[in-house]
Amino acid sequence: MPLPLVDRSPQQIEQRIRRKVEALKDVKGIRHVTVRLSAKRLDVNIHVFLDNNIIGEGGHRIASDIEKEVRTLYPHARISIDTEPVKPEGESIWKAVKDAAEGASGSRGAHNIHIQTVDGKLYVDLHLEVSANMTVKQAHDVADEVEKKIKAVHGDVSGVTVHIESASERISKELTGVETELESFIEDVARQFPEIKCVNDISIRRFGDILHVVLKCRFDSKLTIKEAHEISSKLESDIKKAYPQIARIDIHEEPD
Repeated sequence: MPLPLVDRSPQQIEQRIRRKVEALKDVKGIRHVTVRLSAKRLDVNIHVFLDNNIIGEGGHRIASDIEKEVRTLYPHARISIDTEPVKPEGESIWKAVKDAAEGASGSRGAHNIHIQTVDGKLYVDLHLEVSANMTVKQAHDVADEVEKKIKAVHGDVSGVTVHIESASERISKELTGVETELESFIEDVARQFPEIKCVNDISIRRFGDILHVVLKCRFDSKLTIKEAHEISSKLESDIKKAYPQIARIDIHEEPD
């Protein structure tokens, strides 16, 4: 369903969401509201601070209340809500948790990260996205790695609950195809390489369950051909790791 024409800019959408969320009595502050608007969907990530005394299901209830409020404005948006204690030290903990979860091999991203303090100990609850083509064992191995990484980054983390979620299932709920998801993923991965200035002309060809991807990468013009090829190989490897059904990737290297 198309988004309302009255506020199609990300800034306008962000402002409306902020006003809604800040009006909730249990929200002690907002770190950020991030809006990503495309022709097919609206992605919203909201990071809020909660009172340090709110524990257990209380945090999830508040997150659910926030989501309901935002859906009164944008019923078809994909909404992710992260919560953490209002104490200042929570800021660095949240980032460390997110980095650890998203840095694990096989992770497709983490969202709905909730951090709560109970008797001086931290408890982390998060949703972890993995490829839909992973086996149950592979997915749980990734979740185990995420749990170990999170406990390693902060000694006060006593418990970690990881909810495994298929990335393609999230997208299918929004009635979009794998091609849209894959294009976004390729763009996000490419941004991890500073030498790649941009990717464009992404073409995805499907043969049954097999995919063939073609794209153009614009590199820093000072790079050697060898360096560009090495970066292209790393990019290809990262894409195929997340999408095993891709049989072939052709990357055309061009100067920026």
